[in-house]
Amino acid sequence: MPAFPSSSAANSAGRHIELRSDNAYVQHLVHVINTVLERTGLALPVLVLTLLFLTIKYHNRTIFAKPPRKELYSPPAWPLIGHTLQAMKYTDNILDWFLEQSRKHPVGFSASIAGTGSGQMNFIYRPEYIEYVQKTNFENFEKGQAVKTRFSDLLGQNGIFNSDGHVWKTQRKMASHIFSVYQFRTWVQTVVQREMDSVVGILDALTEGKSSSDPATLLLPDLFFRYTLSSFGKMAFGSDIDCLSADPSCLEREVEFSNAFDFVQMVIDKRFRKPMWQLIERFSSEGRKNARMVKKINSFSGQIIEQRLREREAGIQKEKMTSDGKEGKDLLDLFMDITTDRDDLISVVLNFIIAGRDTTAQGLSWLFYELMKNPQYVEEIRSEIRNVLGNTDGSIRKLDYDTTKDLVFTQACFNEAIRLHPPVPKNGKRAIKDDVVVPQGPTAAGLPPIKIYAGELLSWSDWVIARNPEVWGPDCCEFKPMRFIETVTNEDGTKTRSLKNFGQWKFHVFNGGPRLCLGMTLANYEALSIIAAVMNRYDFGWGTKAQGQTADWPLKYLPSVTHPSQMYTATVVRRDELM
Repeated sequence: MPAFPSSSAANSAGRHIELRSDNAYVQHLVHVINTVLERTGLALPVLVLTLLFLTIKYHNRTIFAKPPRKELYSPPAWPLIGHTLQAMKYTDNILDWFLEQSRKHPVGFSASIAGTGSGQMNFIYRPEYIEYVQKTNFENFEKGQAVKTRFSDLLGQNGIFNSDGHVWKTQRKMASHIFSVYQFRTWVQTVVQREMDSVVGILDALTEGKSSSDPATLLLPDLFFRYTLSSFGKMAFGSDIDCLSADPSCLEREVEFSNAFDFVQMVIDKRFRKPMWQLIERFSSEGRKNARMVKKINSFSGQIIEQRLREREAGIQKEKMTSDGKEGKDLLDLFMDITTDRDDLISVVLNFIIAGRDTTAQGLSWLFYELMKNPQYVEEIRSEIRNVLGNTDGSIRKLDYDTTKDLVFTQACFNEAIRLHPPVPKNGKRAIKDDVVVPQGPTAAGLPPIKIYAGELLSWSDWVIARNPEVWGPDCCEFKPMRFIETVTNEDGTKTRSLKNFGQWKFHVFNGGPRLCLGMTLANYEALSIIAAVMNRYDFGWGTKAQGQTADWPLKYLPSVTHPSQMYTATVVRRDELM
């Protein structure tokens, strides 16, 4: 009977087999490496080592981006792609991601997104830094080529909205002529009051025979967009866009230009968070639709341009009689005096429509929503309107430009609505040269300077700043119009309320510095005119699902370059029917 091997012999054999196995593995590995080197040379090993080196070096940001600033919070990031995945995840509600980061640091955060060409994006939520960028060292910060490229199919390369330097200064100087006090007291006031007749005509017709138990319904933001598009088209281009009349059937006609304009703005907004967006749009259904919408927009604008060019060639002067019988040039006239290039003029039309249509319409949409949430302010608005614009017979006269300043509380309500829901909720400027952004103003103490490298973005969100308790106090997220009211005691002991001026940096919804919004006064006048015309006359409410409501409550914003709300259904009833 053969003997079993001893334990020591067995262990020795095991070690020998293990060693032979290891040797075979090493030999196989060496063979694989030799084969790879024979076929690729040193290319693959160098590539692997390079990738490893880059992964270690850029472990928290996109490749070649500068390190995050130590003065700012840096959210967790992926090697080489930085915060690209987070930005794409929040592409439809990016403001919420910004707000989420703002809770983690009192000043701002650094982020990098692949394909944006901006390296590190330094995002701040204190207005003291914005003043440095938009005023103190204005010449060192620009929109930049990345912005122009993303906007170019809609607004061109040289529109006032996305241009810099001499081109921007020329366009701003030309446009400033239609925003003069004289123009407001004459042509602008005349157009707005005529459009107001159409709005009231629509609402009167819709509410005829209706009651609180059976109210009329309409898409209220749609009415506001029609109002601002129609009035701005007449004021700026002398053109009737045919989207608003006193007949409520006009609401049933689709405004193809507006729908296309909104869609393209949504696509442009996503481009800032989408790597390789040009390639993606070429092969995606959304990209193909965007191309069709751009053609539709250009066709609409081109018709306005071609009609006016034909009139100029024929020597026909477009009649623009103001309320005092004088004629004045509209915006298109002024630009046609310096160029008749069709593409340049289309760019002019679209750049001013994005400002002239969206700011007021979106502000009104958010205001009426806030008043539905906070109805305790409605009666005070009505009381002020009656005191300022009421006639002895109880009727309300139309608001003229010079009386706008007397609607203090009404203006405060509109200001509070656009503070919480600013028309341009996110923005930024690219540094031309290396710089140190030094916070400005009396509240800058304790805020650190921030190093910015050439080509990087300093970005901000007025939407986030409005929700920063360090800026607006612990009630910053609440709709409180009284924050814009200050009371002064006169020498005779009487008290006067006036609008509180927070300055253009804290209340930054109309931009600031040399790029302060030219249309600020127009936006306020248009908004207060429609509030004065309808608030005393009608009761508005939030529609139910049974009444066609598709919007959420609380109301959500939509992805866009500007800040539209969801399209919502409102109920409306004539107040004299309730009395």
